[in-house]
Amino acid sequence: METKYGMRVDKVDFELYLITLKNKIYKLLPLKEEHLDWSKYLNTVIVELSGLNELFDNQPQLISLLAKLEGLYKLEDFMLYRRTIFECLNLIQVLKDSIEEE
Repeated sequence: METKYGMRVDKVDFELYLITLKNKIYKLLPLKEEHLDWSKYLNTVIVELSGLNELFDNQPQLISLLAKLEGLYKLEDFMLYRRTIFECLNLIQVLKDSIEEE
């Protein structure tokens, strides 16, 4: 994969990054459940994803992922919050699968 700066990112390295990203998003579940500062952590994840989206020229899965994560701020129902986290994890898997097919 190539960034907007012409830097080539190895497919294996990007797949490893996506695993790390999945772990970061999954961490939002226990933070919210334990009433810790999940929104500050979510801010950091969103900033990172926004940068990633810019680097790789607005990938549809990243846009959807950003929108879902942004929506978490408004959710009060924990089960809906939880379901949205799992939808985000599935979007990352779709992105990973699309990279593997290239």
